Amino acid sequence: MTSSAPARRWAKTDATQRRILDAATEVFATRGFTAATMADVVAGSGASIGSIYHHFGGKSELFLAIFEQMADAVDRRIDAAMRQAGAGIDPRGVFELHVRAYLEAMWENRRQARVLTSRDAPPGFELARRDRMQAAFRRWMAVLELDTSVRGQLLGRILVSTMAESSLMVADCENADEVAAIIDATIEWIDRLTE
Repeated sequence: MTSSAPARRWAKTDATQRRILDAATEVFATRGFTAATMADVVAGSGASIGSIYHHFGGKSELFLAIFEQMADAVDRRIDAAMRQAGAGIDPRGVFELHVRAYLEAMWENRRQARVLTSRDAPPGFELARRDRMQAAFRRWMAVLELDTSVRGQLLGRILVSTMAESSLMVADCENADEVAAIIDATIEWIDRLTE
């Protein structure tokens, strides 16, 4: 009997954290990070201010938690796509699979993506977001075996920029058909650039 009590407590904690993050996402999307208040998050989540500070800390930490939640969703989507593809996929196919899964995750989590790509963010967030995106994209691009010449470095930057712009376009979409077209065009351009 005692072993089931902690599971219920953790389940409640996880549900509380999700509710707080969902409310914070809505508040930041509606009011913007700067204008949003912790009282807005309290009102939207039904959680106490103490619970929010306990789980996340302040407003900046809530914003960073939304980012981490989004990054986890992207990683899960990519991992699932890789498992589904199985072994034997060529390096270009692996890269394209990563691109497709990443952009699909951006679409599935577009509310959070819109919050995270707005210009209204905590100080230093844009640099942290860019550094993490570039690190992820570079890991994916490693399978393309780009050389380390200036030409190869420039191509890497162009690919990162292409992915960043594609993700912004996907986050702004309202129609799944447009998303599919953006994903296909992104993969087509990457194929052309890396031939």
